[in-house]
This record gives sequence, C-alpha cells and structure tokens, in this order.
Amino acid sequence: LKAAVWIQPRWIFFGELQRQPPNSLMWSEIGQAQPEAGLRTTEAWAESPMPSRFPRLTLWCVDCNTWRAECVRLCLFSAGMPFEDRRLTYTELYSSGRLRFGTFPVLEIGGRTIAQTHAIATYVGKLTGFYPSDPWMAAKVDEVLGGLTDATDLLANTVQEMNLHRKVLARQSLIVEDGRLTVMLAGLEDILDENGQNGLCAGNDLTIADFAVWRAVGWISGSVDGIPQDYIARCFPQLWNLHKEIDTLACVKAWKERHPQYYRPIC
Repeated sequence: LKAAVWIQPRWIFFGELQRQPPNSLMWSEIGQAQPEAGLRTTEAWAESPMPSRFPRLTLWCVDCNTWRAECVRLCLFSAGMPFEDRRLTYTELYSSGRLRFGTFPVLEIGGRTIAQTHAIATYVGKLTGFYPSDPWMAAKVDEVLGGLTDATDLLANTVQEMNLHRKVLARQSLIVEDGRLTVMLAGLEDILDENGQNGLCAGNDLTIADFAVWRAVGWISGSVDGIPQDYIARCFPQLWNLHKEIDTLACVKAWKERHPQYYRPIC
C-alpha cells in the first residue's frame, strides 16, 4: 500500500505504509520515495497551515549550499515540513541580531533561536524522524557531524588567504597521505565501514548525517580550489558511494531542481 505517513507534525514519505515514525523506515524504502507535490518552503508558507502547537520554523543563513545549512533544509524538505528559508547577504545576516555566536546557520522556532550546526541538526533530525532513537546510533550520527565540522573547519581556515597560490598550497598540504583533511575523512570512511554493507552512517535508516555527508562530499569534490575533483572518489570509496546513493533519492533530486544554480555534475 502506497501512502503518506505520520501526519503530526507532518512527516511524509512514500513507500510501504508504516506504523512507526520515519526513523524506522529502511534505506530501501527511502530510496523508493517519490517527491510530493506539496513539499514547500518559503514561497508557500502562508498556504501551509500547521497545528497551533507547532511553531513556525525559519532557517537563517547566507545564500549558499554548504552542508551545515543544506542538511537541515533537506531534512525539512524531505519530510514535507514547511519552513521559511531565509537567505540573506552577509551584511543583512550579521545585522539581523540573530547570530548569537557570530556564526550561521541559525534556526528560529516560534521566536526562539538555536545556533550551532550540530544543535540545529539534532533538533531538526528529531523533529523529522531523521535522528535515531537508539543511543548508540544517535552517538554515531553525532560523531559524523562532529567529524564533518572538524574537516570543513580545516578548509575554512584557508579562506582568509588572499593569495591564490598560497591558498592552493595550504589546501594541498591537507590532502597528502598524512594530511589533516585526509585523516579526518579517513575517520568518516571508517564509520561507514564499521556500520556494515548498507553504506549508511548509522544503522539501517537514513539520517541527517547521511544528508550532511552527501553535501560535504559534493562541496569538496568540485567547489574548493586546490582540491582535485576526484580526491574523495579516489581515496574514500565509501564516502563517494554514499554521496552517489543519496544523490539518486527523489527528494534530493526535487531539491536540486529547485536550486539548479548550486548543483552541477561532478566526477
């Protein structure tokens, strides 16, 4: 039986009808998901009433598709949960008064805010069913999010270098065999290997960690000067395979179609 499931607060997946929340859906069922015509974000917020006890969600960020914001957006979008996707300029964002730590993204929930990517991802993951209830699996999701944070911080530390040659050299030093980025990505590769043959980060269910890995791999494999496009595909096959599998999901395809300016084919 094909059906939408778990209506409160409005978790929507298409596949075999389940009696449990989405975090019990198996990878194969998520992979068969079909985009729902009612999946909406900012432009249709007013047309998508929610129960009064459920607060309005607004994600504040610059207009970018790095993993920190994109994994949150994709969880909400895939679950059919309306949210306001506020994409501002740096000046607008920093003058908004919402950046508690001077960093973004920030999630606003009914007038209250959560800063820090990990906290936002955990909250939204629980809200949408993309965060495990099992303590061990939840810890593995947290481990992946922490590893991705450390890995991308390594690259972020090179952004302020204005000399392109020195910037490229700094990044290339990160991806040698014993480079810090190689070490961090090897740790993430080990998590996938430890989880078994399904290619996911934690257990048999799709989680926000899988969405985060998908976007981080895509970003590193084509958007970063000094990092060869085939670096991850060549050195970390598990991470690359997860990226490719997530890329085939109907919800991901639908999201990319909404934001084509950010997504182009990579190796």
